[in-house]
Amino acid sequence: MIIVPFNALPEAIASPTLIFSIGRCGSTLLHRAFEAAGVRTVSEPDYFTQAAMHKPQDAALRTAIGGATQLLPYAVIKLRAECNNAPLLIAGAFPAPHVMFVLRDPVDWAASVRRLSPDTATAAGVAALLYALVIGLDDLTRHYNVRICYYEEFRDLTANYVNALISWMGRDARIRPAQAAEIARRDAQEGSIVSRSTLSRVPEDPAFRDAFRHEWTRIRPAALIERLRLPRL
Repeated sequence: MIIVPFNALPEAIASPTLIFSIGRCGSTLLHRAFEAAGVRTVSEPDYFTQAAMHKPQDAALRTAIGGATQLLPYAVIKLRAECNNAPLLIAGAFPAPHVMFVLRDPVDWAASVRRLSPDTATAAGVAALLYALVIGLDDLTRHYNVRICYYEEFRDLTANYVNALISWMGRDARIRPAQAAEIARRDAQEGSIVSRSTLSRVPEDPAFRDAFRHEWTRIRPAALIERLRLPRL
């Protein structure tokens, strides 16, 4: 741990690739793939989440975020879904970040979220959560050229898909097909409380899927979906 005053942090000169997402959508799988390709990537540094949740309107935090990140040797930063509460605060900490946003089929996403907390997650609550997370994408696309990815596009991971993203980042690293196949074979969350083996013990809930589908149809941000041409949402 390094503890320094904000004004001792360096100026943010470099701009990383920032991976925003709605969570439960394969962003960890992409992180593993980039890492295997030789891209220096880090998953969910706490200070990004703290800044987004603590004082998201405090513009002074941009300097702190950028300066702290300048101390890290990472070219790609995968963020927690909570960072969608202040996406412009985070992206604005850097001169010219590459911004990625990962989405997933809403009903499958909701079912995955439900399996994390089957006793408390409601269809209305999960739909409201998705709405709030997608609004972060709205903010980003009004200020940045955002690369939107869907879990369904890379769940069967291929080297071509990963390498196209790395090229978009402006990086020379590449992943080999055998490496991509090996990563696809593994559970990206293995060893955690959200691993496939752990969540597989929670049964599917068709009634929840139907209730969520109804609620999401009712509140989905149609104007945003139309503007960004996101028919899968």
